[in-house]
Formats: sequence, structure tokens, C-alpha cells
Amino acid sequence: MKFLEKLTPLLILFFCCFLQAQNDSLYNNIYKYRTLAKDQSLTFQERYNYASQAIKLSKKTRQDTTLLASNRVLSYIYLVEGESDSIYKINKENLKLSKKLDDTLKMAYAANNIAYSFELSNKLDSAYYYYFQAEKYYKKSDKKLNQIEVLYAMASIQETERDFIGSEINAIEAIRILNDLDKDEDIVNEWQWNINNLLAIISSRIQLYDEAIIYHNKALSYTKNRNANPYNALFSRINIAILQRRKQDYDKSIDLFESLLADGKLKTVDPLSYVTVISNIAYVKFLKGEEDFKTIKSNLKEALNIAKREDDEIEISGISKFLSEVYLKENKKDSALYFANLSLKTAKTINANQTILDALFLKSKIEIGEKSKSNLFKYIKLSDSLVLAERSISNKFARIYHETDVIKKENEVVSRQNMWLLITSAGLSLLVLLIYIIKTQREKNKELQLARQRQQANEEIYNLMLLQQDKMDEARALEKKRISQEIHDGILGRLFGARLSLDSLNMLKTDEAAINRESYIKELKDIEQDIRKVSHDLNTDFIANASFESLITTLVETQCLAYSLKYNLTFDHELNWDAVSNKTKIHLYRIIQESLQNIYKHAKAKQVKIAIKQKKKFISLTINDNGVGFDLARNKDGIGLKNMKSRVNEINGVFTVNTEKNKGTNIKIKVPV
Repeated sequence: MKFLEKLTPLLILFFCCFLQAQNDSLYNNIYKYRTLAKDQSLTFQERYNYASQAIKLSKKTRQDTTLLASNRVLSYIYLVEGESDSIYKINKENLKLSKKLDDTLKMAYAANNIAYSFELSNKLDSAYYYYFQAEKYYKKSDKKLNQIEVLYAMASIQETERDFIGSEINAIEAIRILNDLDKDEDIVNEWQWNINNLLAIISSRIQLYDEAIIYHNKALSYTKNRNANPYNALFSRINIAILQRRKQDYDKSIDLFESLLADGKLKTVDPLSYVTVISNIAYVKFLKGEEDFKTIKSNLKEALNIAKREDDEIEISGISKFLSEVYLKENKKDSALYFANLSLKTAKTINANQTILDALFLKSKIEIGEKSKSNLFKYIKLSDSLVLAERSISNKFARIYHETDVIKKENEVVSRQNMWLLITSAGLSLLVLLIYIIKTQREKNKELQLARQRQQANEEIYNLMLLQQDKMDEARALEKKRISQEIHDGILGRLFGARLSLDSLNMLKTDEAAINRESYIKELKDIEQDIRKVSHDLNTDFIANASFESLITTLVETQCLAYSLKYNLTFDHELNWDAVSNKTKIHLYRIIQESLQNIYKHAKAKQVKIAIKQKKKFISLTINDNGVGFDLARNKDGIGLKNMKSRVNEINGVFTVNTEKNKGTNIKIKVPV
């Protein structure tokens, strides 16, 4: 027996050492896989496999800190590869873990990465939202350089979306923080150049050219450090020369451009900058009124050929516009139109809206009659839509600021309410306790009498508790009613706040609470995603937030009812409309709408059949009517048919029409998914 008593502690010690050794081995393997995942000499797949193994082992530790560290290794691998969907998924999990750990800096990193993933997929409103969150976390963590980085990203998004005031505010805030940092650090000077360059671009976009030149000169002053990027100085000088051209100070602009060619190395060192310089010299001479068109065109075509070789669509679009203007001046309209079309086509490819506007306006001057009017109409329509989009996105950015402040104030109110509720509950509890003590003391002297009094006191206490419960229930009911009214009256402004409030409450660790909250968060996220989608395509506003099939059904029902048409509408329900671009859906919608109008106006039909099906990698749309038909050879240039053909061409589809007089009309459209 004594032997067992001595042996038991040794066995326990041995068992603990064994468990510790196993634990150490687990952590050592995790660290080993993390290290291998960071090895840049390995392939992406190898690094991914090592990171995944580290995450798998980290989950066995049941330690959120360990799992988060392994997740961040995989996140870095995705960031290097530019895998936007994967970046989003892993960092969404990282953000959740960081909030659970209350690690503000890790929250900032995760939010920053989520924003970057949205920026990669050109979802700029979502990117801005998460950059905004990251900036708050970086500020709280006192990470100034990271804060500057996200402020710059936010300002860049706003500049792209034409929210120039908001962009300038964020850029100036970044400058303010930069001015407090060590001015001798290379990274500080690099950021000074970046942000002053952005401020110059903003000023140029709103035609404050003198102010833009001041900012470019300020940016130029930060390129004198021997470790500065040599291209920064070059870009600043080119931009200043372009601004002098826009100010119509042509001599100064030419002098500045020609100074960049002085050493004869630019063409070899940076061909694209060389293209910018020689094309602008030629264009400035043209604007100045020089009439050596042959030399001007020769230089512009040299620049255009280099731009094509380097596949620089921005330069191709801009130089083509220059050439079109020169040919128009010579009254060579065929060549002018060719280059105007090239400029327009290339600008559309890169979504360069200003160049699109310039090309459309140029075409309106080159072409005559209806074509000229059409180009001018397109110019006006695009210009107006850009103004509306600018207002919309500016309001969206403003709402992000406003809603964050509202949520903060609401949280403060809730905190105060909770504090007063706690004080009141404690006071009531203390009162009940004192009453109980008094009653029990009196019972010793007057047992029978005080027994009755104790019963009465207990009844009073019970009534007080019931009353308090009634008041609390009434307060809850009033609060529910108030919240219901707020949700009903301002759902668009408050859904977002509700989601963040629920998110912040997710730190409670009871299983039931977590499950319930997560389900609400998911539902709110779905609703929020529907509400805050704002299309950057000018024609997607009616498609983005509705089921495409239901939109088509509503369209056909409404039109056929108005036109007294019987209809048969069929869908291929296996077709995944989420995988189809909004642009394609818009054109299909408009084609059906145009067809129904044509049937009503011209066909004298009684019935129409519409079918949408998927055939391999194509969507097939067929529209049949039993109307009078028409002579296709004589009516092939009708406006309705031309519109439909144009729309099909826009989405790389095939458009066919079969019709005979008194035998109805069959339209078939085939577009890639």
C-alpha cells in the first residue's frame, strides 16, 4: 500500500510530462509548417499546402491566437497571388477571431485585407467601407504609417469615383499625420510624394491647374533624397508640363517636355514615358497653331506604334484622339473618324469616361446629320449619368461616416441605460435584503404576530417584484415598438447599424446566443448586401437588387397586358443568373422590351412566345409572334432591329431574324454566358 502511495505521484508526473511533450510536438510542427509556407522559393501550391497543414494542426490546439497566426500566413500567400475571393474568405474569419480576442491591430490587418480583396474585384464601395474600418483600428493601435496607407487608399477610391471633396479631405488628413513623422525616413518621403501627387490629380480634375502645379512641385521636392524612386521625379515633371498645356501656356509646356528628352536616354529607359512626352510635344505644337501637320502626325504615329507595342491602352486612346483632331483640322474626315473610333473603343475597354466623352464629342463634329446628333446625345447622356453617379457615391461615402457616428452614440446610450439598470437592480436587491433582516429580527419577539407580518411583507415584496416585472415588460414592449418604428421608417439607414451592433455583441460565448446572433447577422448581411449594391455600370440600377427572372416576368406580364397580347414565357431554371454579367442581363431585358414594342406597333399579333434557355456555354433567347411579318430585305435597317443588333453586338452575341409576310416573325439571339 505504501509502495502504491509513493508510485502514484510519479505516475501522475510521468503522464503530465507525456502530455506536455505531445503538446510541444504539436506546436513545433505548426511553427515548422508556417516557416515552410513563408519560403518564397517554393511554388504557390507547396506553400498553400504547408499553410493549410499549419491551420489544421492549429485547430487541434483550440487556441484562437494560434489559429489566427496560422490563418494570417495563408492570407499573406493569397495576397501575393492576388486571389481576391480567397483573400476575402480567410480574412473574414481572421476578423471574427480578432474581435473574439479583442486584438485591435489584428482587426485592422484583417479589415485592410478584406478591403483590398474588394478593390481587386472592383467593388469599390465595399472596399471603401472596410478601409474605413481598418483606419479606425489602426488609429486606435497608433499605427500611423498603416493609417496613412488606408487613408490614401480611401482617397484614391474617392478620386476614381469623382468624390473629389471627400478624396481631398482624406488625403489632407494623411498629410497631417505624415507631418508628425520623421521627415528623414525614406518611407515618409515616398508617402509625401504619393499623397501630394494625388492632391495634384484631384486639383487637375476640377480644373484648378495652378493649385495642381503647386502640389506637383511639392511632390517633386520629396524626390531629392538619394533613395527616392527616380520615376517619381519624372512623373511629376511630365504632369507639370501637361498642366501647362491645359493652361494654354504652350511655350512653357514644350520647354518642359523637351527638357525631359535632353539626355537622349528616356526612350530606352522608359518607353511609355517617352511616348507621353513626344505625343504631347506634337499635340502642343498643334494646339499652338503650327501647321507642319506632316511632322506632327509622324511624331504622333511614332508614339502610337510604341504604345501599341507596349500594350498601353491609356496612351493608345489619348494619342488616337490627338490624331483625330489633327486630321479633322486638315478636313480629312475619314482618317479623323478612324482615330476617333479607335480612341472611343480603347477608352471603353479601360472605362476611361473622360476620354469616352472627348471621343464622342469629337465624332459629333466629324460626322453629320443623324450620326452627329446621335454622338452628341450619347455625350450628354453619359455626362449626365456621371454627374448622377458622382452624387450617389458621394452620398454613400458620407453615409458610412454618418452611420458610424450614429452607432457610436447609440452604443453610449445603451451603456448608460445598462448602468442605470444595474444600479436600480442593486438598490432594489439591497432594499429587499434590509426588509428581510428587519422582519426576521422582529420574529424573535412576536413569533405569531410577526409571522403574519412576514407573510404580508412577502406578499408586498412579491407584488413589488410583479410590478417591477410589469414595468420592465412595459418598457420592453415600448422599446420594441420604438425599434419597430425606427426599422420601418428608416430601414435603409439602420440595417447597417443593426448588423454592426449585433457583430459587436458576438463576444458573448454561450452557444445558444452565438447561434442565434450568427443567424441574424447572416440574414442582415444578405439584406445589407442587397441594399448597398450601387452599380458602376450606368444601366444596372434596375437589375442589381432583383431576381432577373422575376424582372423579365413582370416586364412581359405588364407589356402584354397593356398590348392585349397572349403570351407564353419559359425559362431554363437551371441557368445560374448570378454567373451572368449585369451588362448581358440589361441587354437581354432591353431586347425583350424592344421586341414587345415592335410587335405591338407593327406586327398586329395576338400571341407571343418567349423562351430563355442555356445551351452549353451560351444563353439562347427566342421570341416568336403570330403577326403579319415583314419584308426583311426592305426593313433590315429599321431603328428597332438596329437597336437590337447593336445590343447583341455589345455582348458578343449572334442575332438572327426569320420572317415572312403573314407568317409571323422569329427572333433568335445567342450570347455567351
